[in-house]
Order: sequence, then structure tokens, then C-alpha cells
Amino acid sequence: MNPRGAVGLVGLVGLVGLVGLVGLVGCGSKRGATVAPAGHDAGDAGVDGELLDAPPAAIATDAAPPRAGTAPGYQVIDTAHAGTVRVTVEWPTASAALRRSPGRTACGGERPPRVRIGTLHGVAAAVVIIDVGAGKAAPPAGPVRLTARDCTITPAAVVAPGLGDALIIESADEAAQTVVATALGPAWDRPATAALRARAHLPMLGHAVAVALPEAGAIAVALDGARDDAAVVIAPPHPYVAVTDDVGVVRFDAVPPGTYPVRAWLPARAGHAAVAASGSVTVAADDDATVTLVLAP
Repeated sequence: MNPRGAVGLVGLVGLVGLVGLVGLVGCGSKRGATVAPAGHDAGDAGVDGELLDAPPAAIATDAAPPRAGTAPGYQVIDTAHAGTVRVTVEWPTASAALRRSPGRTACGGERPPRVRIGTLHGVAAAVVIIDVGAGKAAPPAGPVRLTARDCTITPAAVVAPGLGDALIIESADEAAQTVVATALGPAWDRPATAALRARAHLPMLGHAVAVALPEAGAIAVALDGARDDAAVVIAPPHPYVAVTDDVGVVRFDAVPPGTYPVRAWLPARAGHAAVAASGSVTVAADDDATVTLVLAP
């Protein structure tokens, strides 16, 4: 992202913290916030609002970006002699049916399969978290983006920089659509709960909604009526949370020496329940560690 775009989005994040949910239009003349027309559904935020081409925030472009937030109790410590951890998530017993598309979307395209698995059983888009109570500082704050296109929300899983950032859901379709964001809580650690976070109408191409990420947990984002194909956004409690790549691998740097629990969580999708795996990893100073977690139904 270029600096100008990043600065503008910093201003947007601050606004989201005030109203909870804001509608954006990607084109048109520059105007301030206005009241949305009747029928605009802004979910449980209690505010119907629309912002047209928001101007950049009034901060210096060379100012250091703020750090993302972390959960209460997490401590930032010196990680000069920390190690690295490579986690591989596998699911060798996943059936062929789970790997195939379960059918067609309302737009006529293929629905995403339950799971994407590489040639060596590696699982893509699985959430991995190392239970570290103290470690490196969170990265610079910034929003994460999802795109609604052809009756599908992409990417399937993404981790925000930290708490206090915003989730931006943008329409890439000419047709109107409605998106629903459901808070699941820290579903990688306990049974998922389901609480409506926001429901918003995207009337046309380029429109977007912003949802605040004030506390740690997972948020499922789906088009109205397509909950089984929801994408998942993680608001992480600390920086040691990531999503596996196409071959099922994720790498963590600056992990302090010690022994930690490690969890992998593959969210529910295509009518199938979530699956998980857990293990532990021991990290030595200035050394590399590896661990493989095997998902089971």
C-alpha cells in the first residue's frame, strides 16, 4: 500500500472506532459524512452512516505508524536472542469429497471446497497460534481487506495486524449484495460462539463497509444466505498468530526461548464443522524449531 493510501485508512480506522460500522463509496465528489438513505442496514452498530471519498487524516506523512493493539496481559520484551518456529499443518485423512467444490454459488461459479490440501498433505488457510504471553511488539496498525465478488468472499482466511484495526469489506460486483459479519470469539481455543457484529448493504461496485476489531477473536464474513462459505478474519491477541500458505506452512520469527502450546484451527466451511489440532514447541535462543500439527475430524 502506498503511503497516501495508508494515511487515509488510519483516519478511517479512527472513525470506525466511533461508529462501529461505516459505509464507504469508492467514487463521487468529496463530501463529509451524511445520513444514509432509508433502508440502509448498518447492523447492530446503531448508526446508519455513509462516507464519500474520505479525505486523508491530518497527520504528517512521515510520521511513524502506530502499533496495533494486543490483548491485556501480553508483554513486549527484548527478543534479540529469540528463535524462529516453522509450523506445518497437515490433514492426510481428509476425504476427496472434502477437497472438491460442494456445488455452485448463486452466481453460477464453483463454491470453495471445504479444504485446500497440497501434495504433501499441507493445509492452506489454517489459523496457527503460538500461546506466547510475552514477546515482540505488534506490527504497525492497519486495516485488513476482504472482497465480495461472484458470490464469494476472499481471501478465505486473514489475520489483522492486531486489535484496534478495522476490517474493510468491499464490493467488486456491479450487483447489490448484503454482507453479514458474525463474531465467533477465540474459536481456535474454545467452542465458537455466534454473535451478529454487523449487517450491511453494498449497493454497487466500489462500495465498502468497515467493521471495528476491538477484541481478540474470529469474525466470519459471508454474503447474506451463504454462511457456509464464510471467510474468516482473525483479530489476534498478540503477534504470534498467522495463516498457513498454500503448502500448509507458516513461519514465526522473534519467538522467545521457552516451551509453548501451539494450536491449528481450520474454520467451519461448506457445511462441515471446524477442525483443530494442538501440540507444543520448544524454542532455544538463536535457534530454529519445527512442529507438525495433524488435523483430525
